[in-house]
Amino acid sequence: MQPVLPIVLLRDATSDDAPFIARVVLAGIDMLDIDATLPDEQHSIYEHLMDICRMNDTLYSFCNTRIAEIDGHPVGALVAYDGARYAALRAKTFGLVQQTSGMDLSRNAMETGSGEFYLDSMAILSDYRGIGIGKKLIRDRMDYALRNGFHKVTLLVDKDKPRLQSYYESEGFAFGEEMFVFGAWYNKLEKNREK
Repeated sequence: MQPVLPIVLLRDATSDDAPFIARVVLAGIDMLDIDATLPDEQHSIYEHLMDICRMNDTLYSFCNTRIAEIDGHPVGALVAYDGARYAALRAKTFGLVQQTSGMDLSRNAMETGSGEFYLDSMAILSDYRGIGIGKKLIRDRMDYALRNGFHKVTLLVDKDKPRLQSYYESEGFAFGEEMFVFGAWYNKLEKNREK
């Protein structure tokens, strides 16, 4: 007898989801495993990032986030947005990061741009990996992109994570270019949809 899989619901995030979104973003840039206890030295960064996630005009805003939940509890999330908005969102977000932490992120490559729908950060709690939540979130945003006229969806994968790249390739993404962001080399993957 096959195990019964839990019912996964997707919803738009609210500002109350900011603590969870902040963990997703930190996991996305390898600063923290989403399940890990927050180290003391990261509490200040996490607090500031939560504030950024509560705003409606930043890269990591709740307005750009879809939450996957089971039994009313967030178990995963995906931050994604129109690449045409990236430069303005980045300027505000990176400016706030520099004001609060002193980190200068201005040398990061431009991750996305006009004509792209960008999948920025995604993480799933470890107890819920392997049951299709990530694919459900990705397909949800792919459908959103198509309904809204985007013909290209892009994302970045750390070059040191070939298994993760294979995962995205299994969803139809292909290599686009290399770029240096957050102190590491990433492969930019893209999926073009038929017009």
